[in-house]
Amino acid sequence: MSALTFLERARSRETQTVAPFTGEGAYHGSTKARPQADAAPRRQAADDVVDEMRATTLDTLAPDAPIPEFDAHFPNRCELVEQLAVPSQAALAAERTTFCWCPLADALALASPITHAVLVAMQRRLAGHKRFVYVDSKLQYFERGDVPVDSQHWHVDGSISVRGPRVEARGHGVMHDLLARHQAPAIGPAYLSYQSSSHCATRFVGEPITLRLPALVPNFDGLDRAVRERDPACLAQPAAAIVRFDGLSLHRACAAEDAGWRLWIRVVETDREVVLDRDIIACYGTVFRS
Repeated sequence: MSALTFLERARSRETQTVAPFTGEGAYHGSTKARPQADAAPRRQAADDVVDEMRATTLDTLAPDAPIPEFDAHFPNRCELVEQLAVPSQAALAAERTTFCWCPLADALALASPITHAVLVAMQRRLAGHKRFVYVDSKLQYFERGDVPVDSQHWHVDGSISVRGPRVEARGHGVMHDLLARHQAPAIGPAYLSYQSSSHCATRFVGEPITLRLPALVPNFDGLDRAVRERDPACLAQPAAAIVRFDGLSLHRACAAEDAGWRLWIRVVETDREVVLDRDIIACYGTVFRS
């Protein structure tokens, strides 16, 4: 197993890493380019891209053609699949191991008690239709107002990103192919998510919505504005609940309403093999403070 995919250490309020909140994004809901040291995990080479992550929109456009808009439909599936017992703050503080794109089998072998119990429950709920299953997790101590990532933008996980000369010619380092996700020839990635506490709950859009959006976007700024203008019904993930969602489920991080520990775990089923080539987990549990 790769040492880049897990981190084992004692936790305390005093050693919680804190960074200024900028709204620029960090791993989830990213809106702007990140320094190389904070870059996302290495993606597959273009000739190895699996269908679920295949960007197609630029292939249909002339180099100087404007990016078209389309009616993007978000079913916003978010299903509560299991309700577990809420762990105590003391038990959470005793957890030691967190993960970043760690294969599920490795994570089960290394996981601390609460995380292990959650992963066992999640394993029972896997669809089993993808080649790989990965685990991400964070254990963070929040003061009131802290945010778990450096963004509160509405976004989707597993967006289809495209890089290279054609994107750079349009003035960007990366673009998200929203149209390709809606037209993908393969079923997209599937997710299970858990959070131990309700004081910093992820919010999901709770109803289907259709938004007029560009087919390709360099960030989630416009998507976030469109969702906020629509002001759809939303729901907060309950404490110690496992929910199932997919790559067309809009959600966002929220600021903590109270102080305390929160364990967040996400399992993704995907056909895309992820091999980390740099250590990003050391900053994966940072909290962001205004």
